[in-house]
Amino acid sequence: MAASLKRRFLESITNLFMFHPTRGQHTQPSQLGMDFSELRIVAEDGVRTQAWWLPSAVDGAFSGCTVVTFHGNGGTMADRLDWLQLIVAEGASVLATEYRGYGDSEGTPSEQACRLDARAALGEARRLAGEAGGPLLLHGRSLGGAVAIALAAEESIDGLIAESTFTRVREMASRTGIPFAARLVAYEFDSLSCLQKVTAPVFLVHGTSDTLIPFSMGEALRDALRERDVPVTFLAVPGGEHNSTWQSAGERYWEELRRWRQETVRPA
Repeated sequence: MAASLKRRFLESITNLFMFHPTRGQHTQPSQLGMDFSELRIVAEDGVRTQAWWLPSAVDGAFSGCTVVTFHGNGGTMADRLDWLQLIVAEGASVLATEYRGYGDSEGTPSEQACRLDARAALGEARRLAGEAGGPLLLHGRSLGGAVAIALAAEESIDGLIAESTFTRVREMASRTGIPFAARLVAYEFDSLSCLQKVTAPVFLVHGTSDTLIPFSMGEALRDALRERDVPVTFLAVPGGEHNSTWQSAGERYWEELRRWRQETVRPA
């Protein structure tokens, strides 16, 4: 009983540190002229999360690809519509997902809940892709990168894109300056360990001026993949900050992403 109470206490502290959900969606893709379907995805434990399916008929570098994307720990997928609009314009069909407790989803987020929601989203993406048979890619930014990496360690995919992502959540906690903070963290979110099981080609992005998740963590993720000879492209963005790295990189971001897709990602 005491151990259970301690666990719940640590989880409550960790949740305050990790998750900053916003309820509802302030914008819809249709307001940007995008075709979309709103979905409810049911996880293994029965919790329903919100998702948007954004099909693309554009002939571009990502034509035929299906991308499942996981956003960071704050806001909702509506805050990422600028990136979603551009990747759809590159030819990708995208399943944008929420975590439980975010947007119009049920439930409360946790590390285990994120894993369940991500697994359910991947299953839905496979169903939506149907007979198209193109490459299936995972994308995540910040916390979403850790979620995508963990999923890629468990499932067969064709490529992984992780942006501004940390190595381990305990290493992030140790940066807060709070005494013994790492010992108070209930979750692992151990991307370094998960990368030991990833075999698909990886595209990493990190800004050199990221003050939230240091650039050195992006380098550590890159090095972990290189040690195993996993194909990895690392885009370092000079002056890039945590929430604006891909905007700071500008066209170079898209040029490198297209090259990675065309030269590294194998056909499904």
